[in-house]
Formats: sequence, C-alpha cells, structure tokens
Amino acid sequence: IEEILQRIPKNCSHLTLIPHRYLHLFPLHALPLSDNSFLCDKFPDGVSYAPSCQLLQQINLRQRVNFKSLFAIQNPTEDLDYTDIEVEIISSLFTEKEILSKKQATQTALSQALPQIQQANYLHFSCHGTFNLSSPQDSCLLLAGAFENDELDLNKCLTLDNLFERDFNLNQCRLVVLSACETGLIDFQNTSDEYIGLPSGFLYAGSSSVVSSLWTVNDLSTSFLMIKFIQNLKNIENISVPVALNQAQNWLREATKEDLQEWTSNLQLNNSLQQVQLMVFFNQIEANSKPFQSPFYWAAFTAVGN
Repeated sequence: IEEILQRIPKNCSHLTLIPHRYLHLFPLHALPLSDNSFLCDKFPDGVSYAPSCQLLQQINLRQRVNFKSLFAIQNPTEDLDYTDIEVEIISSLFTEKEILSKKQATQTALSQALPQIQQANYLHFSCHGTFNLSSPQDSCLLLAGAFENDELDLNKCLTLDNLFERDFNLNQCRLVVLSACETGLIDFQNTSDEYIGLPSGFLYAGSSSVVSSLWTVNDLSTSFLMIKFIQNLKNIENISVPVALNQAQNWLREATKEDLQEWTSNLQLNNSLQQVQLMVFFNQIEANSKPFQSPFYWAAFTAVGN
C-alpha cells in the first residue's frame, strides 16, 4: 500500500476504490499505514467505493442535492437495544419524515409506502440484515414478522430481488443507509466485473449513494456513528457522503469516554430508559479511555457510489 500511495498525485484529495472479488470483503479504507494512520486519513475529500467503473460513471450523473425527506425502518424485530436512540435522534433532524417502527415495519406496510419511498431523499434501515452466500438474490433486510417458528420467511423481508423490481424507484434518493449487519457483503464467487449485493441493488434502484456494513456490527457504536454521520450531512454545508462518513468514523475512534458523555448529553433523549442504558454503559468504561478506537467498531461501514 505504501508503494501504491507513492504513485498517487500529491494533490489527490478523494480516492474511489473499485475492488475485485474477495477484496470487496475488506475495509480497505481502514488499511493501516507505516505512520500509524489509516488510508482514509490521507484523503480529505473521503474514500468511497464503486461496484465498477461503468456504474460509477452512471452514478456520478445523479446529482442529488436535496436532503430534506426521510423514510426510516426502525427496529422491526424489537431486539436491538440502541436502534431506537439512533432513529429517534436522526429523525429529529428532518421535518419531512415517515417512520415504520417495530411491529409496523412489515413487508406489507413497506409495499404500501412505495409512493412515499419514491419521493424520499434519504432511506434509513435500522434493523437486522443477512447475506446469503449460496443465493445472493435472497440476501435481505429483516422486517417485522420475518421469523416464524425460528425460520426466515423471505416473503416478509426486503430482499435483493425486490430491489430489481420496477416498483422500487429511488430516483429522488441521495442516500440509503443500511444500519444493519453484513449489508455490504457481496457474492465474491462471481467473476463478473460488477458485484452482486444489497448496495448494488439500491444503486440499481436509483439511489446515488449507499452506506452499508461488512460484518456483524456493535449496536451501540453503530448508533453513535450513524447519528454523527447524519449530523455531519445536515450541519456541514456541501459535505459529501464519503467525507461525512469518514469524519464520523474518525470522531468515533478518537472520542474519549468524557467526549461521548458530553455529546450524548446534548442528544435530548426523551426516553428515561435510554438514558439509564447509556449511564450503565459509561459506568463500565475507564476514565479518558477511547472505547471505540478499534476498527471493529467503525471500519465496517463503507460509502458506495457518489
């Protein structure tokens, strides 16, 4: 990687990675360098990914400046402790919003909401995700009622196959966030130039950008990361998706216990149980420590697209 960096012009401020096969499974933006920094630290305008050069050209034509309306799926399986904090705070940043929460977030409700989804600038899925290696088109986001008798019913999920249907039109969408586990995994056994996975499905449906994860992520650190990421997009003028994400990742890995306590105190949580949950977490952390410094907590998420 050091030799490759020497070949990149010094004035290059943004890096787009187009990995091949197995390389799609690695957080290349978090490659450690000899000076104890990470690859993403070298590019002030961010590190992003693309499925292929051809698709990147198409995506770059999608200049979506609007970021006013939100459509969110919130904790449909009701077993994610910090997801409610994430969606509650993020949704407070938008005046135009629709949220399918917990038991309301069914496949039927999602289908009925397609007209609103088609007009949304931002889709946020805070839920469980799964990648199906043997049948990639069955990779999915879990919705309410997806499990019956401990078996997954794909008809009650949002699958990759669904994203290729004509009804799923995201031509107004600037960003899709898949705040779930393994949503960025792809069919690395496929030898074609373009990968098959949920991010490419949302790009195919029309979104200009997708943020997804490469492994089973931590619920709390993901909530903090996603909130900070969207705060960056809403509060910093003309900031791009990769820069907003890279800055949020850098903030999370460098934040001390005291930094996080001060930041969460300004989130204005309405639920006393959520406040107690955070208090219990902070009481377990040593003073001046950086609880999320490990790449495990922040490097899973990648920005794919424009």
